[in-house]
Amino acid sequence: MMAMATMTSSAFAQTAKEQAELLNNEAKAHYEAFQNEQNVLTQNVTEKKNLPVDTVKMYTEAFAALDAMMKCDAFDAQPNEKGKVKLKYRSSNAPTAANLRISAIQGGEYFRGVGDYTNALKGYQVYINSFGHSIFEGTDLVKQDPYIGQIAYIAAFLEYSQNKNYDEAIKYAETSKKFDTDSASVSNADEIILFAKKDRCKTAEDSAAFINEIKELHKANIANQRYFNLLNAYYDDHQDLKSAWLEEEIALDPTNKMVWANKGVIEMNAEKYDEAIESYKKAMEIDPNFVQVVFNIGVCLNSKAVNLNDQLSDKKTGTITKANLEKVKAVLNEAKQYLEKAKELDPDREKVNWAYALGRVYYALGDTANYEAMEALQ
Repeated sequence: MMAMATMTSSAFAQTAKEQAELLNNEAKAHYEAFQNEQNVLTQNVTEKKNLPVDTVKMYTEAFAALDAMMKCDAFDAQPNEKGKVKLKYRSSNAPTAANLRISAIQGGEYFRGVGDYTNALKGYQVYINSFGHSIFEGTDLVKQDPYIGQIAYIAAFLEYSQNKNYDEAIKYAETSKKFDTDSASVSNADEIILFAKKDRCKTAEDSAAFINEIKELHKANIANQRYFNLLNAYYDDHQDLKSAWLEEEIALDPTNKMVWANKGVIEMNAEKYDEAIESYKKAMEIDPNFVQVVFNIGVCLNSKAVNLNDQLSDKKTGTITKANLEKVKAVLNEAKQYLEKAKELDPDREKVNWAYALGRVYYALGDTANYEAMEALQ
């Protein structure tokens, strides 16, 4: 049995060394093909020539050469039958591999620029995988890398947006956060992670787990509106659960104007106008210039006036007493104040179309001139 174990170990070590040699030869062939195209490119620049360059081949050969060198090193670093590691190729391959990393970035950017995202990702991936690789052990060739965080983010974005490969997108986004730690970069990477996790949900259980994760992140990062927005989008598709969630949000952060605004929308859609107005006014206390909320209060008051008019009018004749009409007009005048404020805040109607709602109020109040002015804007 001892002899068999020795034979097995020896055969494996010999196979590893043979594999390292094969990969080293493969790396040389790819690198030579890369250099041939690169030399032509250099000649065109230095001698002002216009010789044909196969740019696609140049960069794909660079990617393949770097990948083969790393695989070669992995086999080369395996111990022999005596348990010792005798490196044969690292010292010669490491400097070339370090230079090829730059070509991998350049190639990735070239392919991304022409819309070839498959090859772009090949360049970015081999570049990222080479950082911290054993081939550079004991050297100062790749100690620091100012680009890896940014390149990892680009790779994450392409995996998410082009390939819909959500696990890979999350992996590269996590790498980006590790190396690019400024707040804006981390926030961008987090966005990819969150949306990738959301989009890979396949079952109700997956969605529930994702929402619970977002809730925990939201509680820990109240100031980050992204988590609230994700939760809000989820509950927009689950309206039966949204009111309960909004009550949770009010308890968690009553200073979030969007919570009150969303609560107001639900109440307004349910024709609970007094409750909606109260919620919208809570949002206005936080942000007096929240034009959508200002507008919605005006709309609620106008609807409330219409309902009040129906309630106070004679059911048989449709007439209304002067005293009751004044009650209706009081609500309409209040609606007018809010809608005119919306007009003041958003004169070009970029956020809300106040002209139609305000025109209806003017018409109900008998203000013909202003009603016609609103009609002209329709």
